[in-house]
Amino acid sequence: MAAVAVAGVASAQVTITGAMGFGIQDSSNQAREVSWTDGKVTFAASEDLGGGMSVSGSTTLALSDQSVEATGDGSSLSISGGFGTVAYTSAAADADVLGVASLPYSTNNVFGAANSGVGSNYSNLTYTLPTLVDGLTVAVRWADATHDGDVDVTDIVEQYRLSYTAGPATIDFNTKTGASEVKASFDFGIAKVSMFTDTKRAEAADATMKRREFSVSVPVSSELTVAASMASRPDFTAGQPKDTGTEFNATYALSKRTSVSVNYGTFKAQGTDKTANRIKLVHAF
Repeated sequence: MAAVAVAGVASAQVTITGAMGFGIQDSSNQAREVSWTDGKVTFAASEDLGGGMSVSGSTTLALSDQSVEATGDGSSLSISGGFGTVAYTSAAADADVLGVASLPYSTNNVFGAANSGVGSNYSNLTYTLPTLVDGLTVAVRWADATHDGDVDVTDIVEQYRLSYTAGPATIDFNTKTGASEVKASFDFGIAKVSMFTDTKRAEAADATMKRREFSVSVPVSSELTVAASMASRPDFTAGQPKDTGTEFNATYALSKRTSVSVNYGTFKAQGTDKTANRIKLVHAF
C-alpha cells in the first residue's frame, strides 16, 4: 500500500492499493488461455475536517486483459461526523453473495445479469446512524431498484440495513418493500461458516428469485486456506430446473502480498452443465 501525506495538511492522506494476477484459465464458454486474471487499482483519499468531521472518497479501475481498456469498478464519496455517515456509492451489483472462487465463469453468470444486476452498475445513497449499541450498525439506503436485484420495481426504493457483530458471529438483515434477505457467519477458529438466504422476495405467481447460499473457509495453516461455496436459486420460468453453482478455492500465501491459488467450479444453468477452472499468481500492493 502506498500512502502520501498532502503537503500542509497533516491529517490528509491518499492511498493507492490494488492487485495484479496472471494465470491459466478456461471454462465451458471459452478456450483455455494464459492471461491477466486480476487487475485492480483503487485510489482513496481522506481528510479530517476538524470538529469530529471527516470526508473520504475512492474510485477503482479494473483491467481484466492486456487488450481491454481500464474500466470503472466502483466509486464512493462520504462525509462522517457526530451525525453519522452519509455516503454516495456506485458499484457493480453481484447476483452471488458467498462465492469463494475467482473464475472466468461463475455463479454470477448462472444467476444472470438481467434479473440479478450482475454486470450492471447502480448507485445508492446511504445514511448510517451513529453507533447506538456496540457491534450494531443501522443504515438506510436509497438505490435504483432496477439494478438492485428486483424485477417488479422500476424506481428508487428505500432499504433498511442492520448489521450486528458479537465476537466471532455476524448477522446482516436487509429489508425493503416486497423483499428481505439475511446473511450470517460464525468463525469457529478452525473454520468460518457463512449462510445467506432471501427470506422474502417480490415475485410473479409462477416464478421465484429466492437464493440459498452456503460457504465454508478453512485455514489449514498460516499459508494455506481452502474454501467451498454452494448456491442455488429456483429458475424464473415455471417448470425449469433450479440454477446451481459450486465453487472451490485453495490459496497458498508465498508472502504477505503474493499468493498462488487454484479455483474450480461446476454449474447448472437452465439445465445445462458448465465448468470453469483457473490457476493464478496474484500480487497485491
